[in-house]
Amino acid sequence: MIISKDLFLLGDQDYLRLPKDDKRPRKIERLDNGVANPQEPPGCMHPLPAHRPIELTFTNLTVTLDDKRQVLRNISGVVKPGQVLAVMGPSGCGKTTLLNCLSGRTKLDSGCIHLNRERLNKRCKRRICYVLQQDVFFPDLTLRQTLEYAALLRLPDSLSRSQKMQYVDHIIDVLDLNNCQDTIIGDYMKRGLSGGEKKRANIACELLTNPALMLLDEPTTGLDSHSAYKLMMSLKKYAEKEGKTIVVTVHQPSSQIFHMFDKLLLICNGQTAYFGDINKVVNFFSGIGMTIAPHYNPADFILEQVKGTEEMKQKIIAAAKRAQDDYYHQELLNLNCTCDKYLNNYRHNHNNSNDNYNCQSWPINAANGHICTAFSDSSTDSNEKCYTAITVNEDEVRTLWLDSQSHSSTSTSDEDFTWQWPTSFWTQFKVLSQRNFQEARPQMLSTLNWVQTIALGLLAGLLWFQLPRTEQSLHNIQGWMFFSTTYWMLFAHFGTLSSFPPEREVINKERQSGAYRLSAYYLAKMVGELPLTITLPAVYHLISYPMLGMHSFSTFFTLLLFLLLNTIVAQSVGFFVGAFCMDMQVSITISALYTLATQLFGGYLATNIPSWLQWMQYLSMVHYAYQNMQIVEFSDGELIKCDPVKSRYTVCDNSTSGVIPASDIVNAQGASFPLWLNTVILFGFLIVFRLLGYLVLRFIRKPK
Repeated sequence: MIISKDLFLLGDQDYLRLPKDDKRPRKIERLDNGVANPQEPPGCMHPLPAHRPIELTFTNLTVTLDDKRQVLRNISGVVKPGQVLAVMGPSGCGKTTLLNCLSGRTKLDSGCIHLNRERLNKRCKRRICYVLQQDVFFPDLTLRQTLEYAALLRLPDSLSRSQKMQYVDHIIDVLDLNNCQDTIIGDYMKRGLSGGEKKRANIACELLTNPALMLLDEPTTGLDSHSAYKLMMSLKKYAEKEGKTIVVTVHQPSSQIFHMFDKLLLICNGQTAYFGDINKVVNFFSGIGMTIAPHYNPADFILEQVKGTEEMKQKIIAAAKRAQDDYYHQELLNLNCTCDKYLNNYRHNHNNSNDNYNCQSWPINAANGHICTAFSDSSTDSNEKCYTAITVNEDEVRTLWLDSQSHSSTSTSDEDFTWQWPTSFWTQFKVLSQRNFQEARPQMLSTLNWVQTIALGLLAGLLWFQLPRTEQSLHNIQGWMFFSTTYWMLFAHFGTLSSFPPEREVINKERQSGAYRLSAYYLAKMVGELPLTITLPAVYHLISYPMLGMHSFSTFFTLLLFLLLNTIVAQSVGFFVGAFCMDMQVSITISALYTLATQLFGGYLATNIPSWLQWMQYLSMVHYAYQNMQIVEFSDGELIKCDPVKSRYTVCDNSTSGVIPASDIVNAQGASFPLWLNTVILFGFLIVFRLLGYLVLRFIRKPK
């Protein structure tokens, strides 16, 4: 909506148009009547400004999948603010595909989608909320925590924390979630919210941004009749009270729910079987000889008809096409935005054989004052730009035609607009770090993991208890080092591997809704989970190393740092593999091969490595951590004494001191580097795999 050449509406705020190199938004807060107001009334129940109501129009949508199967063919419809459109049809008819199209997630073969008079573009998508059929949440967070984090991320920084929490309270009250707000979400292993409560929680997360258009995919699936009715009643009241536009796909609703809807779009074989008012669908089927029995659910009846024989389906589709044309003529809405068809219809209706029509001679209904603003691109005859009908006076035709041309250049190009995230990078990073920490803590620091860590630390300490610093005990000391590095490598790697796939679904959903930057999430995940990642290895080291025979605090802390560094590197590798491999079995297989190879070439299990395989040592993260632990342990304190009978080290034969230098011990196990270089290589592993994980999420596994 263009107010002036320097002002355009963006989402829930108004911004002045800026030069491309000027990133500063100049915000003007507005009242509901559209008048600029420099101050918002304090204590408002709805801290977000009201969106402009949206009229959704979709025209001749056609979609073909990769297997060349046409899922949708020439689907059209219109939904006005305050109305609820039900999309019904048999399983596999294309209901979810239609919602994906309306949300901009599926590419169209042909057709156009408009919100008011603006063609669907990147900016428009920010005003749409899409509630998926699957309820995707972090299971260990409570309902209130989930909504609070969503509010902190998706509501603008101009609102204080108390205002955001006030809005959370309002949404909880609207959707009647007060009694379960402190219950965890839960999953198949942990009992939490019921099915109906999860559905309402899913909707609540999307309502936080005060969207103008809501798309809901099968919100009543899996609910009992009472829960489904209660949910749909909440949505109906919300649409009427707030002036929202709602599109819902339903499979087979009860009669009570069916009569709540304002409009119905019935799909059969990917085509329109009926579109119109919900209270006229029975008359439509009666008009083609399909009469409903008394006291019969209309939803059940119409689904039975569209599941009938192929002849019956074609009869319904043909009747729907005739009724659809009549409906559009009566409502004076052009849902087929092609110049040729409009002109041909106009010629036919007025018995005019004049061929000198052009796309700027539009048919005008003087009584109702409607005009179709479809036009052909003068530069490319094959390209068409589509706009829905608008109501004008006859004297205003030329003015609005020029305005439509100006508006088309604005709405179809995103180059002039810089999307402003709802919150700053720092806010996103801070909130996501807190959420990652709170969500991962129950799993990473579970009671089972604590028991396992303490028991393993005691067992390792008892097994290698107070080993003497002699050559005979050298292999046992090295055994403790190698065991510690490999165990915590596997623990961190496979722990990340198993926890990331469920989290990926939540992240994809939030990224699709534009909640935060991927870079903010990625950095917050590394920082937020870092304390949890290092806690258990530190406790293990604190228990086992003193029992081994600690001789200095500096050695204790240095060994701990290298153990933790190796653990964090292993976590990075697990995150990369988990992000890259969609199949869990494939990721486990790849991880098993890599971690086993890392152990084999670590320098402890095999020392006589063939020359043609020695390069594999340089790819083993354990190799560098294990080397550093040996250098630190054997260079400080009491040195290792040579075997007086038969030593494996030549230095013992020529030395009078009778001790083995740390360099000889390390060199005996293959290629070795100095301490600083091993540390640099470990940090290189860390940076490379973290960066690869980000690139995979950014370019390969981005949500569609």
